[in-house]
Amino acid sequence: MKARYEKKRINISRSSVDDADTRLNQRTPQRMYSREHLSVFVDNCTRTVRLRTKNHITQTETLVSCMTQRFWRKRWFLATVIIIALVVASLSLVWMKSDYQREQDAVLEYFSRQRGMPDAFDKLEELTPQGSVVLCWWDYGRAVKEWSHREVIEAYPSRDISYTVGSSRTIIGNIRSQLFGTWGSSEKIHDLANIFMLTEEQALPILAKYNARYAIVFTPDDLQKFIWIADIAGYNGTEYLTYDKDTDIYAPTVRGAQVTLLRLLFDHTLPPRYFTQLFENDKAKIYRIDYP
Repeated sequence: MKARYEKKRINISRSSVDDADTRLNQRTPQRMYSREHLSVFVDNCTRTVRLRTKNHITQTETLVSCMTQRFWRKRWFLATVIIIALVVASLSLVWMKSDYQREQDAVLEYFSRQRGMPDAFDKLEELTPQGSVVLCWWDYGRAVKEWSHREVIEAYPSRDISYTVGSSRTIIGNIRSQLFGTWGSSEKIHDLANIFMLTEEQALPILAKYNARYAIVFTPDDLQKFIWIADIAGYNGTEYLTYDKDTDIYAPTVRGAQVTLLRLLFDHTLPPRYFTQLFENDKAKIYRIDYP
């Protein structure tokens, strides 16, 4: 049994070898044929891959180019918008500055049209020595300096009293004032307010601090400003001065009768003790300050 099994195994092995040889011989030409075309196939595949790669690269380059163009187009658009905005802003600032300057010059023009005011400024120059310091509220300071050629304690408002300036009471006006305005000393402005609101005896040391020798006041202008001057000095103006709308008449109260500014304006009924009047017309009064 064992011998028969081994013989059959041998026979099967030989048959298998013969079949394998036959198949090998039959497939050899096919294998050679495949090898001959292998290089062609590889070349075709390589060419295809290269072509597709090139197409992908071209598409990628096109996409990148388009994205780059869009990027720069957006940047140029943004830059154009910024440039236009800057130009508009610059022109607006130029216009606001010129308009503000015209408004400031309009104040002097207004003074020049007020009856008696130009004469008062001319008389101030005539009656005072050159280099004299004149006491006046700040908004007459420019006129005193430019028309009378005399010095003043302060010719411009300080920032902390901008709310009292007519041109600064609107939003646009306040912006223009903050950007282009000329601002004076807060100390000097408050000294001016205190000089006008204190008694003469209390005002004289402050006047001496600035070597002020003369004073000029205007009516009814300084009466109309009195409420603001009192507020800046820290007082309630209605406790010092009353106003009747029906008769358009101002009148000092008992407390107001001691105030320096009101004594200069109502000098006929409240003659000042340390101020000597040098000139008077319907609009202005000029005084010499007499220090004790």
